[in-house]
Amino acid sequence: MTDHGAPGQNPIPGYYYAAGDPPNTVRQWDGTQWIGDPMPAPPDSSASVEDNSKFATVGVRIGAAIIDAVLSFIVFFIVIAIFGTTDTSDSGISINGGGFETILAIVVVVAAYTAMIATKGGTPGKLMLGLRITMEDGATTPPGGSKAIIRNIPGLLGIIPLLGQLISLGFVIMSLIWVSGDSERRSAYDRIAGTRVVYANKL
Repeated sequence: MTDHGAPGQNPIPGYYYAAGDPPNTVRQWDGTQWIGDPMPAPPDSSASVEDNSKFATVGVRIGAAIIDAVLSFIVFFIVIAIFGTTDTSDSGISINGGGFETILAIVVVVAAYTAMIATKGGTPGKLMLGLRITMEDGATTPPGGSKAIIRNIPGLLGIIPLLGQLISLGFVIMSLIWVSGDSERRSAYDRIAGTRVVYANKL
C-alpha cells in the first residue's frame, strides 16, 4: 500500500493531488488522512497535475550512475592491486585478483557509497551532478543510515554468483523503466527504501 503522506502545504480539508497517484487526479483529504480512491481532477484545479520538476530525470541519473561506475572500477583496481597477485613474466607485469579480491572490492564500494548516502545525501556521481537522495517527503536529506543500507542491498547481492547478480541486474532494468514512467521518477532502489532523488537546488 502506498504511503501518500500529507498534501504538501495544504493541510486543510479538501481535494488534492496525492503523491503516488496517477497524474491529473485528486483525492479527498480530511485534515488528518486521505479518504477514498483517486478521482479525475477538475479541469481548472491547480492540484490536478503534480509538479515533478524537482525529481531527477532519467538522463541525469544515468550520468550519475556512469560516474559512480567509473569510480567503482578505480576502487576495484586499487583493491585488486593491493590484495591480488602480481605476475612479472616475460610478457609484462599484470595484476590478478581472485574471488576474495572481487568480493572485497564490492564490499568496499557498497560500504563507501552507503556511508556517503547516509551522511552526504548521495553517491559521488549524484553529488557531482547536483542531486540529493531524500526521505519520502522529497525534501529531507540526508536520508540516514537505515535507508542508505536498504538502497544498496541490491548492489551487495551482486556478490552472490548468478542469482544475486541476476537480482542486481533486474534492479537496474526496473529502475530504468520506473524512472521513465513514475510521476516522482522513483527507481527500484527508491521504492524499496522509501526515498526520492531530487535536484539539490530545488530542495
